[in-house]
Amino acid sequence: MVNLSVKRKVWLGIILGLVIFLFLAIKLGKLEKAELFDLKNSNNFVELVRVVDGDTIEVKMGDKVESIRLIGIDAPEMNEETMERAIESKQYLENLLKNQKIYLEKDETQDDRDVYNRLLRYVYLRDTTLINKKMVETDMANEYTFIHPYKYQREFRELEE
Repeated sequence: MVNLSVKRKVWLGIILGLVIFLFLAIKLGKLEKAELFDLKNSNNFVELVRVVDGDTIEVKMGDKVESIRLIGIDAPEMNEETMERAIESKQYLENLLKNQKIYLEKDETQDDRDVYNRLLRYVYLRDTTLINKKMVETDMANEYTFIHPYKYQREFRELEE
């Protein structure tokens, strides 16, 4: 009986140790991701030139202006049927990005550029806010998958439900 009790305590200790290890690993992983953006040198951030619409922006990268298409979202188009929503979406994005340095992230599951030669990127603020996600969260854009699933597809689709 004593031998069985000792074995149980050993196994409980091992299991508890694993749980603590996994908890710390997850926590440290989240901190590492957040610090990735907080610790970025200001040279790695780009400056907003203008917001084209609710899913496209232009940024200054070095001495060049690049057009950026936000991955995973589709904002209303500037046409008769959706003009009011398109203007609202564009203005919301302008307010989010106004006077901010932004960080661009490439998604390896997507092409580097779209058919209009825009860079395909996730857009982050210095505080790690993912702008693509924020646009879906606030109903300023819909989740959009073009050909291949992207890194945050499941998360964006869940936000829409």
